[in-house]
Amino acid sequence: MTSNTEIWDKLRRVPPEHLKGFQRAGGFKGTAIKPMWTIHRMTEVYGPVGKAWGIDPPSFQTVTAGDEILVYCTVGVWISREAEGRFYGVGGDKVRAMFGSGPRNDDEAFKKAYTDALTNALKMLGAGADVHMGLWNGSKYVDETPDPPPVMVSVSGTAGASKAAARPEYDALVKAIRNAASVNALKDWYQANVKAIDEMPPDFVDELRVEYNDRLSELKRGLAA
Repeated sequence: MTSNTEIWDKLRRVPPEHLKGFQRAGGFKGTAIKPMWTIHRMTEVYGPVGKAWGIDPPSFQTVTAGDEILVYCTVGVWISREAEGRFYGVGGDKVRAMFGSGPRNDDEAFKKAYTDALTNALKMLGAGADVHMGLWNGSKYVDETPDPPPVMVSVSGTAGASKAAARPEYDALVKAIRNAASVNALKDWYQANVKAIDEMPPDFVDELRVEYNDRLSELKRGLAA
């Protein structure tokens, strides 16, 4: 039996590299999902846009509020050509905004309002739901497993192992650490190479620990930026 949350579960989690922090006037901080990830994920789950799913022509409305001009966009998204297969989202932005230095016009306000509306519509399917539900704390998902342990927690190296013989594999391990693209990728690398690390000379294990922890710190700083 198909779960009612099958699609939601496929779309809910966003890879950290497709998230970015933002700050609005007044000091409000939050996390934004890169729109192209959402479109790419919809294409992975449903198929090409315009065939398996699609977007209706947007409707725009401008509103004058004092000296500012606001734009609102309403857009429908369909996953079937039938009326019941449509759902909607509303987004907005400022075409003309007032600042202390005076008014400022934004020639991309309509595009931003459209992107906002599309993102809000796709939330109805669960796209990026974990972020919208507060499960992303700015550096990781709150339900993730703990950060990977330091290399030396479960390995200490093999006394008497030949450094000359181990050098090629050691160099490959260092390269893999430095190329790890995320904290989870670093964790996976560690789990996959525990045995190989433990067969290294103890001095090499110490050096790998330094490399590992340095890369882990870099990745964490990148997530928090």
